[in-house]
Amino acid sequence: MTVGMRDFGDFIQDLQLIDLDINQQFTWMRENAASKLDRIMVSREVVEKYQSLKAYCKERLLSDHFSVIMNTSCISWGPCPFRTLDTWLEEPKFLEIFKKEWIQLSHIPFEQKLKAMKKPLREWNKEVFGNIDMKLKVIQEELSKLDETEQFEQPKEIDVHRRRALQSQLWFWLARKERF
Repeated sequence: MTVGMRDFGDFIQDLQLIDLDINQQFTWMRENAASKLDRIMVSREVVEKYQSLKAYCKERLLSDHFSVIMNTSCISWGPCPFRTLDTWLEEPKFLEIFKKEWIQLSHIPFEQKLKAMKKPLREWNKEVFGNIDMKLKVIQEELSKLDETEQFEQPKEIDVHRRRALQSQLWFWLARKERF
């Protein structure tokens, strides 16, 4: 143990910091190496003030680090807002479909109209552009499965190559989605 490590340990102990438990054994992984580099440390006052305090890792996807998140509340902000994609506006049929659906909903209030527009636009988007979000989700799930396995055992060479291929696909589909 180095002097710096001992000093840091003393610092943590002097301040009586609590190392929050997170949902991963490792927060950094690269091929045949893994470590718990990232932590969240808080005072007793913070733990007492925020009864629902939780720490967890998000998926790492393209990085060798997991993002470590601290959540202090369980607030639900409700449904996602109505969104459009930029490429929809470039597609000639978009305005035609939007107008048709909008006119059919002319008898309901504006907010309900936006909510009702989600389904036909989602179907139209799937027909014209494919389901990029589903492709991204499948890739992310496969990367997460590899991460789960690597938390407990060293990755095999085939898994390292699989991760690289999945990350390459992820970059492709994220770039395509960004153009939306």
